[in-house]
Amino acid sequence: MLTALIALGIFGTTLLLMHGLAAGYRLLAPRGSDRAVERLQQWMAPKGDATLDIVRKDTLSEIQWLDEFLKSTQRLQPFRKLHLQSDCQIPLGMVALAIPVLGIGAFALVSSAHLPILIALLAATACGALPPGYLFWLKTRRMATLERQLPEALELVSRALRAGHAMSVGLKIVGDESADPIGKEFRRVFDEVSMGVSLPQALNNLSERVNTVDVRFFVTSVLVQRETGGNLAEIIDSLASLIRRRFELQLKVKALSAEGRFSAMILLGLPIVIGLVLYKMNPEYFGLLFTDPMGQRMTTAGITMMVIGAVVMKRMVVIKV
Repeated sequence: MLTALIALGIFGTTLLLMHGLAAGYRLLAPRGSDRAVERLQQWMAPKGDATLDIVRKDTLSEIQWLDEFLKSTQRLQPFRKLHLQSDCQIPLGMVALAIPVLGIGAFALVSSAHLPILIALLAATACGALPPGYLFWLKTRRMATLERQLPEALELVSRALRAGHAMSVGLKIVGDESADPIGKEFRRVFDEVSMGVSLPQALNNLSERVNTVDVRFFVTSVLVQRETGGNLAEIIDSLASLIRRRFELQLKVKALSAEGRFSAMILLGLPIVIGLVLYKMNPEYFGLLFTDPMGQRMTTAGITMMVIGAVVMKRMVVIKV
């Protein structure tokens, strides 16, 4: 059984590595001559009665069966949405393949070291959670940057409205003048409106891609104003000012809670550091925690209590504004 798991892990890792190398080569290899040949072939091909298709087609993976599986499975839609919100350049198919490969590889590696099955399962779970964790980290960093850029973007839209331009023109100005990621998102909204999508639907798509409270406030304000009327420029100005004040309050709360967060980091890292030092000084003495049944139960209880303590301390120092 162990030999089969090791072989399966090696096979999966090799397959993922080959797929990644092929995708990297296609991204990095110069394609100037290939593109010229493709354009010549398109110009020389007969036009016929071809119709224009403006429907956006999503390709989640270059592997056909994996692409169909990712699109059809409803349970994977939150993972697909997370990949969209993170704006990760790695295809979703490769990220999805990395989860079982890393999990099986970690399980086989830990099992080959003759460690308990519980440690192998924990290692497999931790390694399998690395790709979603990476996407969540990208999403968090991107949303934080977008929240800082949003007040200036809203002020640009407000000035465009005061100058007599339409709402779509204000979105185009933000897309052209602002840096990414806010510029990219507003350009996409303008492109959708230009292709015939209604403004409410394009704004709703924006709120789905950008999972922040401030963007939802902006979308709701615009949609309500379209139904009830009012001065949209003043509404957007007030919203931008509110977002700025809320952002300043968040920074103040973060500064005041810095001591608690630093104390939590020390309390969580201290047992791990002491454990590594004891293992380095006396491996046989510290190894009883992993070889003796009582030591394994104590280790499991200690890890569980540390996780519960981390969750409690996280809730204590994080204050929602």
